[in-house]
Amino acid sequence: MHARRDRLRDLQADVVFVAFDEPEALRDDLVDGLDLAFPLIPDQERVAYGAWGLHRLSWWRIWLDPKVWWQYGKMMLQGERLRKAGADPYQMGGDFIVDSEGTVVYARPQQQDDRPPIGELIQVLEGLRD
Repeated sequence: MHARRDRLRDLQADVVFVAFDEPEALRDDLVDGLDLAFPLIPDQERVAYGAWGLHRLSWWRIWLDPKVWWQYGKMMLQGERLRKAGADPYQMGGDFIVDSEGTVVYARPQQQDDRPPIGELIQVLEGLRD
């Protein structure tokens, strides 16, 4: 997402990250050393998570899933630094696109560690311009 920020700006997309960890933990653990180009909003009460229907998963849905281990292996092979898990690794997030009228035009609640490729999100944004 960070690498495509110029394209996102061209598409007049506002990107916001929402996280439920304490602000100090977000700063010290999750974004330490990152040049975060977008706002990060703490939601400790998980109000936004509830509003978007984002639930917690059971431990076996995460840690027994081979796709999760495959994803972490790929990240390590690419030299990415694995970050400390947040306060609740079972709380899943999601990716949403809301148009200028406030209508949700893209919704993808996370099931495991399965974030959509940024190209998929950009395609949706480009479709809004047509």
